[in-house]
Amino acid sequence: MEPITHSRHIYLAILPFQALSDDARVGMFCHGLAMDVIADLSRFRSFRILAYDAMKGLSHQAVTDSPALQGRQLDYILKGLVRQQGDKLLFNLQLVQARQNRLVWAEKFSGGFEELFQIQEYIVEKMAVSLQHFVDHDLLSEIRKKPLTSLNAYECWLRGFQELKKGTLEADEQARAYFLQAMDIDPHYPRAYTGMSLSFFNEWSCQLWHRWDVSRNGAFEWAQKALELDEWDHVSNAILGRIYVFNGEYEKAEQSLRKSLRINPNDPDTLVYITVGLAYLGYLDEALEHYERAKHLNPGQNLAGCGAFIHLELGHYEEAIALAEQQEAGKGWVDFPAYKAAAYYMKGSLDKMHASWQEFLNDFSQKVNCGRPADTATALKWMIDVNPYRGATRLQPFWEYMGQAGLVELRAAEPPPPLAHANRFYEERGGLWALAFGGKQVQLAGVKGLHDLARLLSGPNEPIHCTELMGALALEDGGGVFDEKAKAAYHKRILELQEEIEEAEANLNSSRLAALQEEYDKLLEHLSQAIGKGGKTRRAASSVEKCRAAVTWRIRSAIKKISTAHPALGKHLEVSVKTGVFCEYAPEYEVDWML
Repeated sequence: MEPITHSRHIYLAILPFQALSDDARVGMFCHGLAMDVIADLSRFRSFRILAYDAMKGLSHQAVTDSPALQGRQLDYILKGLVRQQGDKLLFNLQLVQARQNRLVWAEKFSGGFEELFQIQEYIVEKMAVSLQHFVDHDLLSEIRKKPLTSLNAYECWLRGFQELKKGTLEADEQARAYFLQAMDIDPHYPRAYTGMSLSFFNEWSCQLWHRWDVSRNGAFEWAQKALELDEWDHVSNAILGRIYVFNGEYEKAEQSLRKSLRINPNDPDTLVYITVGLAYLGYLDEALEHYERAKHLNPGQNLAGCGAFIHLELGHYEEAIALAEQQEAGKGWVDFPAYKAAAYYMKGSLDKMHASWQEFLNDFSQKVNCGRPADTATALKWMIDVNPYRGATRLQPFWEYMGQAGLVELRAAEPPPPLAHANRFYEERGGLWALAFGGKQVQLAGVKGLHDLARLLSGPNEPIHCTELMGALALEDGGGVFDEKAKAAYHKRILELQEEIEEAEANLNSSRLAALQEEYDKLLEHLSQAIGKGGKTRRAASSVEKCRAAVTWRIRSAIKKISTAHPALGKHLEVSVKTGVFCEYAPEYEVDWML
């Protein structure tokens, strides 16, 4: 057949697997295996699988002469043979390049009848990844012999993707040249846009921190363009998911990551993006499962860093350390040595902790701080700010320990002791609130939510009813009735006041803030007394519900304000403070506050 010149896909014929057995179960298994292989290979966007019905009854020799295939492109043929030896089945699978009738890949499998379903799942997974790998490798061997001007869109994408794997800025630039050429050949080829997104994603996640926003926006915009052309591109969905995680758009992140997983669960490269994203979202057991799957699908891929990250967050510190020591120095995340330092800290190995932290400072200095020497406080703040955990993280005690003015020795294998009062205070001083946590002190203008938080901090793990925080007993349900117009006006003004209070806080306008807060409290109190239950459409929620909503808003608003001035304390409060009818401060570890 003629060489591929214009096609942007790989056309693959899967022959019916030949069953050398009189047992009907073997024949049925072969048919089911072929259908499952077709389904899983179809998830890879580069493959085009020729209709299975057209392959029935054909041998390898007869495929290219089949009337059903006349005039159709065919690049590879997959064939299989299944033999029976007693209660054992032996599988022999081969991939043949159709144009040159050349064997590209072969593999053998074996198992008993009682393991048929496990064997089938294993074969399908291994074949899906192996075929993609060997087809790409085979094509690259030919592409490198061609002049750049003769490449088709898929071949340009493949060359670009190979450049991306080198992980250097120079390779990223070369990859973009290939992806742009693919767009020139076919402006509607989605994988070229995905490739551009990946090139910016590489810069954003591993290399050019001084271009953080530029690289992130580039990755996001190119991924969106790819999905406009093909919403089922699993790579672009995974990239979008990771970007949404770092943007704090956690629901969108989960949707994109899970969509990528549904589209193609057998791509080990994409599984790594999904795994890390799910770990940040707090789905650690699921992240570990996908990490193990990625290792199974591609044993040659170095996933030690990813595995160490997940095991650390699961509290498996010995496993995290063992994997972290396999990670090549200077490769992967800038703050990976800091994760390794955290694991050593949790195990009480302070000498190794300090060595790993110094490794992080060196990398941070070169890759983030433009070559300038970096101190612990600067690097620690960057690490806390840049890691987008939706909830709690095992790093918190380590962060606080590193944030102290002087590092104290800890006895091996003991948990970190609570910090002294001097390092943890939350006090009102002359109308301002002085907060200290993790070695950093800030002052904030007083708002009601800060008072609420002080009450909660004073009694860890003790629920407080929302009405108690409001300073009034809950009213019995029932009361006066508003008409819908009046009720809507009250609700509108409450929302307006919430926004105005936030604006006054941001501008440090204390006099206006006091007036707005007084109006807000009076309006809320009046509304809670006038509206009660009764089952009628003209009645709103009970006073307890009003108290719950108001207290929740002002506590969360206060935490948001704290996060702006003191990110570490803000993160601690976000995951430790529960709001609702009962509010509670429930820290993951002992905190000794001076209030």
